[in-house]
Amino acid sequence: MSQTVYSVGQQIRSAVLFLLKIGLSLGILGFLVWRALQNQDTVNGLLHGEKIWTSLGLGFFFTFIAVLATIIRWRYLVRIQKLDADLWTTLRVGYIGYLFNLAPMGIVGGDLLKAWLLTRQEKAKHPNAGPVVLASVFIDRMIGLYALFMLASLVVLGMGILWDPETTPTLRSASWAVLTAWGIGTAAGLALLCPPPSKKELPPPRSKFEKTFRELAGSVRLYRNYPIQLAWILLVSLLIHASFATSIYFLADGIWRGSEPPTFAQHLYISPTSMSMSAVPLPVGPVEVVLDELYRDETGKPGMGLVVMLAYRLVCLVTAMLGVVFYFCSRNEIRETMEEQNASQTE
Repeated sequence: MSQTVYSVGQQIRSAVLFLLKIGLSLGILGFLVWRALQNQDTVNGLLHGEKIWTSLGLGFFFTFIAVLATIIRWRYLVRIQKLDADLWTTLRVGYIGYLFNLAPMGIVGGDLLKAWLLTRQEKAKHPNAGPVVLASVFIDRMIGLYALFMLASLVVLGMGILWDPETTPTLRSASWAVLTAWGIGTAAGLALLCPPPSKKELPPPRSKFEKTFRELAGSVRLYRNYPIQLAWILLVSLLIHASFATSIYFLADGIWRGSEPPTFAQHLYISPTSMSMSAVPLPVGPVEVVLDELYRDETGKPGMGLVVMLAYRLVCLVTAMLGVVFYFCSRNEIRETMEEQNASQTE
């Protein structure tokens, strides 16, 4: 009886949280659309401006390549931990995870789902696969987020944005924010890579959760033994985010060429700064706000960034079609995996 009440309570809380997220996201998008409609130049440029289909196609191409490289990067992190995940399995699981990350279903995050699915595949050969796979997902996310701030910071410093007297207050604040985040991320990364000063003997774990947490922490710490490999992964991550920035640049060029969108160099800090807001747990909204603000800062026209980000979201959905195919081919496996995890959490 108590388990049933607990399960119902969990479902109600999840539903309320999901509705709040959707409502807040729609409110943010509604405000951005309303602000864009106040500018007639933006409306005329969108409705009557010439669309460059070659640029739009290149925008899709660079997104597809970046997503593919992201999944391959994750596989490399898994292989470092001595798991035998083959390329096909990783691609299948990775695209399913990408699909669930895009869809605000309120069921389970894509990163968690792909970790569960890969664990299920590897557990027969590696009984301790669970914490290892979760550690690879965690490190993959952290390196990806760190690379976002690093790319934006390098461009800000390289272009001298902070010292330019023509820099607007909005851009100056965003620049300081990414530089601060980069500094904090660098300190955290060094703390992870440095060995502990002493090894204390810990008491036995008091619960299953504590045991799992210790295993996960141990798997994360194992990555400090591979600094060269992590450096290569960081370099690849910078190229991935540069590809995403290139995609957004081409989408902007295809939609707004006549309205003079920001340049490619400007996109190298506009895109990472905006994408870093994806850490906010909302389906849409925070990224759109920052991108639209930075576009307005550069062009003086509200709404341009919103349209470009919506086009980028559409391109991501098209890219996720592979995930849809893999999902329908693995529906039973996904359902069984989620049921197992729900039963484990309830226990």
